Amino acid sequence: MKRTMKTLVVACGAVAAALGAGAGITPAQAQSKTITLCWAAWDPANALVELSKDFTAKSGIGMKFEFVPWTNYADRFLNELNSRGSLCDLIIGDSQWIGGAA
Repeated sequence: MKRTMKTLVVACGAVAAALGAGAGITPAQAQSKTITLCWAAWDPANALVELSKDFTAKSGIGMKFEFVPWTNYADRFLNELNSRGSLCDLIIGDSQWIGGAA
């Protein structure tokens, strides 16, 4: 339970940072902008989708999501990083992958 709450807090912090980054954007600019967030497919990700609705309502910036099952998560997103892909604007990682992702 502690790990799930910690992960959800980190995810909320990431969305808050994205919200702060969008604070200087005018409504006209925001309407054409979206952020794609990539994370594992699990219940906290579903909660993040719900939280993002407030973010979109307040900022005008749309949110897209790419959720991958934990069994494929590391391979999928490390490949995305290594290939310099453009799928994700923000990847929520897990602490055990910090060294590998660096």
